[in-house]
Amino acid sequence: MDFRDLILAHKGKVICVLGGAPIDQVPKADIYISANAHHVDKVKPDYVLAMDETHQHKKICMGAHIRALTDAPVISPHPYADYSLPMWPQHPRWVLTGMIGVWAAFMMGAKAVIVAGMDGYGGENGYLDEAKKISRDVHCPVRVYGGGPMEKAWPAYDPGERFGRYKPHGSIDAWLGKDGQVTVRVRKRCSIRGRDASPGDEFTLMRHEVARELKHKMVVEV
Repeated sequence: MDFRDLILAHKGKVICVLGGAPIDQVPKADIYISANAHHVDKVKPDYVLAMDETHQHKKICMGAHIRALTDAPVISPHPYADYSLPMWPQHPRWVLTGMIGVWAAFMMGAKAVIVAGMDGYGGENGYLDEAKKISRDVHCPVRVYGGGPMEKAWPAYDPGERFGRYKPHGSIDAWLGKDGQVTVRVRKRCSIRGRDASPGDEFTLMRHEVARELKHKMVVEV
């Protein structure tokens, strides 16, 4: 099966993405995505997402590592996947599993994403930079459970917060191969419809007209 089969499969749900940092308990959510089978002892995940082919410490196939811990369907670009992930933001660059988990949750229809067990490796190794990069492709609220450096990328989780009615963001249509009208804001100086566009300018036009600019992050969808 293809990851595109899961796009908008959980519209309007709160989805929690579980990373590998210690947590006492998991926050309440409708759907759980475990990165690399982390914290499956605390909650039964609905999905496991893995970007690595081999478990870095055990030196075994990541698929085998996951299957020893849970029978949840696996989303991955590797052959062990139940849902094959052929593309992702910044592809073909390899992106951290937790960050792709956040994006995948958005694509599945999350009205909000809670990240738990993600401490940004103490703010080192560029993890916060990776969070800021992926946030450009995640057009729904993301909240950080448990505190820590990741709050520099996204706001802290508040169990009393309500996120309102869900409306799919137009960027999801592009991943489904659909065209349509899109409103974009210019990030980097470029040319749109034959005219010079400066940072901050906004345009409403057809997606195919700015496909290249969207791909290279010269404009962002608003």
